[in-house]
Amino acid sequence: MSKICYGCMKIIGDEDKCPHCGFDRSIRQSHPFLPLGTELQDGKYIIGKKILSTNESTRYIAFDTRTENPVIVREFLPNGLCSRSDKGDDKASKLKIRVRSEKSAAYKRLLNKYLDYNRTLARLKDCPCICSILDIFTENNTAYVVEEQEELTPFTDYIKNNGGHIDWDTARPLFIPLLTTLDGMHKNGISHYGVGPGNIKVDKNGKLKLQNFSISDMRKTGTELRSMLISGCSAPEQYDKFSVLDESTEIYGFTAVLFFALTGNVPDDIEKRKTDNKLLINSSINKKLPPNVRSALAGGLQFDQEKRIQSFSDMRDKLSSAPSIKVIQEEISRADIDDDDDDYDREQDRNRNKKSGGSKLPGVIAFIVSMVLFVIIGTYWLQGNPFAAMFSPSDASSDSDVEGTTGELVPVPNLVGVKYEEAVEKADKTTDYKLLKAVEEEFSNDVPEGYIASQFPEAYTEESQGYSLYITVSKGAKMRELPPIQGKTVDQAAQLLGDESFVTSQTFEYSDSIKKGLVIGYDAHNPGDKLEYGSSLEIKVSLGADTSSKVTSSRTKSSDSDESGEEGENNENNDENNESQNEPEQY
Repeated sequence: MSKICYGCMKIIGDEDKCPHCGFDRSIRQSHPFLPLGTELQDGKYIIGKKILSTNESTRYIAFDTRTENPVIVREFLPNGLCSRSDKGDDKASKLKIRVRSEKSAAYKRLLNKYLDYNRTLARLKDCPCICSILDIFTENNTAYVVEEQEELTPFTDYIKNNGGHIDWDTARPLFIPLLTTLDGMHKNGISHYGVGPGNIKVDKNGKLKLQNFSISDMRKTGTELRSMLISGCSAPEQYDKFSVLDESTEIYGFTAVLFFALTGNVPDDIEKRKTDNKLLINSSINKKLPPNVRSALAGGLQFDQEKRIQSFSDMRDKLSSAPSIKVIQEEISRADIDDDDDDYDREQDRNRNKKSGGSKLPGVIAFIVSMVLFVIIGTYWLQGNPFAAMFSPSDASSDSDVEGTTGELVPVPNLVGVKYEEAVEKADKTTDYKLLKAVEEEFSNDVPEGYIASQFPEAYTEESQGYSLYITVSKGAKMRELPPIQGKTVDQAAQLLGDESFVTSQTFEYSDSIKKGLVIGYDAHNPGDKLEYGSSLEIKVSLGADTSSKVTSSRTKSSDSDESGEEGENNENNDENNESQNEPEQY
């Protein structure tokens, strides 16, 4: 059998040094890791070099001899609880994990937890940001998890190659699927608690992949496993052995990575944030972030676990749509009252005392004052940083330094219901605002496809000239009605269905009533049926009438006829023409 490179798992013939990656087969794997060339599952998997070792497990590149593809094998190998013998001639005994007697109960508990964790993870194969688990088995007194091997780029390299940080329009299609994945995991009782730039990679399609899954015992201090926490990304409660980890803990890590992607830096470590909770962010970057994203960053990175965004659905709502001024004002209040609770309570008491006076006039005056303050606060939000207690600029740039804005107030137009192309043309003719389209479109039963479904800021308010106007374009209704297509040409039917975003293919059959080349109808549906946007369906195309019986009858008459050979020749030509009609034409 040809040799396999233990570094990249490619066939290298009789070579000892790989011509592809340069790995030398004569190198020995260090103790206590599996020796190079170790066979597991009766030779199904051949172990290669160690990729990564944590306090919970070790990752190896390996070769699946049945599929002849490289895979990743994770071996449960908890640091400090067990070892592997490096002496003796018995190969099997040298591979077997030996557990320290005083750690036997802890090892068994963690091993079972590791197996349960990965078995559940394997069922989440539809989550978009997880590499598929192919196999789980026990051997050598430990457990192994086999993962699909993919070509991946470290997320840190991706950010570096994109200028050190990315804007929200680029980040959104990357992070929303990751948020969905984390949500799906937690709904199934699976946590990561190690979300950080080093544990995320980017696949060849530009999608994020979450790596280095571990049981929660390794993501918190005070357990039998030595914790491995990520500076700037692990939440404060992970450093406290008495705290409980939950969904908000995962949200802290997710938000920290998003913060890194948008700014190029991770938040300060926990020790520094204990005394200074501000998040340093470059002023020019901060000004370009949509208000709802700044709100999500502030809420997701709250030091106090109880004040942090508590659920993935809340985080998704903040990131997926621009919040109203009312929500923004509430967020300002939450951020500003952290250090002024007493003043806040006194102010509320004064307001209640005013309202209890019985006179309507003070209430009217209070309402007018509140509305004036409301407008001032809203304008402040849109022109500056609302989280003065949360964010701090990392340079000396002032508001007036932001390119494209002036102090002049201009009215916000109403673009909802306007065709997107018309909105673009309108924006090109004005310097009042910059039109920014959301990467993801949204379904709407009220707004036709290609027209603007929502905008932020809202219409008829006022903004500083040069502001950014964020729009979301409608994809139309999610469920689409199938139009009548019988008697249409294939091109006409394809156009009708394409306009409704259906994907079509064709089948052919004979029809006595529909002319050859025209559409008979749908293969498994009827006009008026409703299918989801982007659904695939088949249409039936007519071959014309089935003439095979007529051809046979014509040939019989020709053989019994006493007419001239010229007539016989004509019949043969007719037969050829009829036979050619039986062949389906290609469209």
